[in-house]
Amino acid sequence: MREDIIHFYVPQTRLPFYLEMAGISYCDGTYRMKRQDSAETVLEYIVEGRGYLNVNGKNYAATAGDVYILRKKTTHTYWSDAKSPWVKIFFNIRGSLAEKILDEYQLGGEGKVVLEADGLEQDFRDMLQGLMDSSIGQTERFDKAAVDFLKIIIKLTNSQHLNGGHKDDLMSVENEMNTLIEYITMNPKRLVNNQELADVIFRSKDYVIKRFFVNFGVTPYEYQIQQKIFSAKNMLANTSLSVKEIADSLGYDDQHYFSYMFKKRCGMSPTQYRKKIKSEYSGCKNMNMEE
Repeated sequence: MREDIIHFYVPQTRLPFYLEMAGISYCDGTYRMKRQDSAETVLEYIVEGRGYLNVNGKNYAATAGDVYILRKKTTHTYWSDAKSPWVKIFFNIRGSLAEKILDEYQLGGEGKVVLEADGLEQDFRDMLQGLMDSSIGQTERFDKAAVDFLKIIIKLTNSQHLNGGHKDDLMSVENEMNTLIEYITMNPKRLVNNQELADVIFRSKDYVIKRFFVNFGVTPYEYQIQQKIFSAKNMLANTSLSVKEIADSLGYDDQHYFSYMFKKRCGMSPTQYRKKIKSEYSGCKNMNMEE
């Protein structure tokens, strides 16, 4: 991933509103941020993609056209979806003013972390552009950004009153399960244990096992084994990779154990399966030629 970031130096005289950094993040599936008892207020606009947040133990989803607000002193983690990663404009804000404004407009608390904000992208870009204006001093840029911040918060508040635009629903079960499938897919060379999967969506291990089985009809462990068998069959049929190379690509250091597992599941060894597929393909090809 890449980020276009503006870093600011800490003013000698602490201002009521100043920034640590701002910019645009072009995320990928590896993007993940975590803060314990955050020292800053974070304001972000999602330009593209989707992702997920956990704020003080509550889960949320944020997609294109949404804004999320992470209040100072919260403990939060947020991460981008692997298949549809975020592009987002962000501001990491310091000083007391941002929190006072959010208190007055009652935004950023539970149920108002993620807000629908269609039509506000240009406001975010204008605020970012103002912070990049090197023709004026940093303090003056901060003053202008404070005004821009207030305008954004007022527009967000009006939007909530007009169309109920806050997204107080937590991350849906569907999103949770999609997140787990994507996480498993990103780790093809190992078996991800249930506790690790639970940590990904901030749930208990028992919850993950039960919900996964309800959604997919198998346990997370069985799902991963099935995916490895599917990938092995595909490589045996469509590549010239050796059995050892295929085993390595799937995270099996012991080729013999991989062959044992494959035979147990498929009723034949990897080598026998490859010969069978080639024989069937050859037979179909000869039939087509005779026709």
